[in-house]
Amino acid sequence: TSPVDVDYVPLFNLFGVFFQVRDDLMNLDNNEYEKNKGFAEDLTEGKFSFPVIHGVSSQQDNNILTSILQKRPTTPTLKLHAIDHLRHRTHSFEYTESILNTLETRIRCEIEALGGNDQLIVLVDMLSVRK
Repeated sequence: TSPVDVDYVPLFNLFGVFFQVRDDLMNLDNNEYEKNKGFAEDLTEGKFSFPVIHGVSSQQDNNILTSILQKRPTTPTLKLHAIDHLRHRTHSFEYTESILNTLETRIRCEIEALGGNDQLIVLVDMLSVRK
C-alpha cells in the first residue's frame, strides 16, 4: 500500500479555535469548571476572553466590562455583575454558543470529509454546547 497524503491541519485548527472559545465560555458559565479552576478566573486575571471581547465590542459607549477587568476582581460581586451583563445585556454567551455550534458543525463536516472517525465524533459529542 502507498501512503495517503491527508491534510489534517484544517481539522486541528478548527479544534484549536473550538477548544479556546469553549474554555472561555466555560470559565464564565459552568459550575463544573468553577469547581476545578475557580469562579470566573479569567475576570480576575483581566483576560479579554471571547465572550468579553464580544461584550465590549457590542456596547462601545459603555465601559462597564473594561472597568471590571481593570479592577481584576477577586470577590464574586463584580464578577457576577460582569457575567450578568454578558448574559443579559450584550447576549455574549448566546453569541458565543452560536459560534461554538458553527465550529462544531464545521468540525463534524471536516471529520466526515476525511473519511469519518468514531472516536473524534465521541469527543465532539462530549464537548458540544448544544442544548
